[in-house]
Amino acid sequence: MSSEVIITIIVAVTVIGVVILWQGMSIAKTQMTVDQTEQYRKLAEQATSAEQKAAEEQEKIATALEDMLARLAAIEKLLSDVQ
Repeated sequence: MSSEVIITIIVAVTVIGVVILWQGMSIAKTQMTVDQTEQYRKLAEQATSAEQKAAEEQEKIATALEDMLARLAAIEKLLSDVQ
């Protein structure tokens, strides 16, 4: 074989190797993006769930506060009636 053929084969193999590596990296990057998107989705679901729980607890606290205010008003009325 002549040196030109050998050089051509080496260049062709190198180009093919670079293209395969490039495509492999592209696939890996796409997979990482998909994984990150999935993690962000799960995080958003957790945040939404935590927000719902906080709203429920806030509602319970508001209800308890209303009950305490009603009881306090009743006690104040009772005390004013006693005087």
